[in-house]
Amino acid sequence: MSLSLRAAQAADRPFVEALIAREVRAGSVLPRAFDPEAFLVAEDHGAVVGTLSLQAWSDGVIELGTVIAAVPRRGIGRALVAAGLERAATTGARWAVVLTGCPDYFAAQGFEPMSDAPWARARGPVASPDQPEELTAAIGYKAAASCRSCPHLRGCRQALLARPLTEAWEACA
Repeated sequence: MSLSLRAAQAADRPFVEALIAREVRAGSVLPRAFDPEAFLVAEDHGAVVGTLSLQAWSDGVIELGTVIAAVPRRGIGRALVAAGLERAATTGARWAVVLTGCPDYFAAQGFEPMSDAPWARARGPVASPDQPEELTAAIGYKAAASCRSCPHLRGCRQALLARPLTEAWEACA
């Protein structure tokens, strides 16, 4: 495999949308609109074989979402997460977050479980969690912006994990 990572381009739309549609049907990701400025892609010999989206929850918190590898267990997802962390750090964000049904996968990449989750906030008030205020505010934004209106809210059990970007930011400086 000759993997290369890059920012998505408008021409990647059909490939990225096909990857997302496959995973939506499988129930592993929620639908997400394609915006080339918000996606990274992985290519193998010119073919798109993976994707990852970045969505700002605030100036300091960016979600890495829609991590999809066309071929599992080839390092595509890990490479995309590393590239997403690097890109998030260059924006000045201080935290990267993921909402996932595979928390162990992200824990192995330095993410830590949070005691709070936007889907829980969308259902009603949550006791003050023991986490940085910046994350608490961003979780509130996500709850209001998308979780409250999500048709999957009642059954959502996505884990929220976060990772500080300080180390990644210093490596880029």
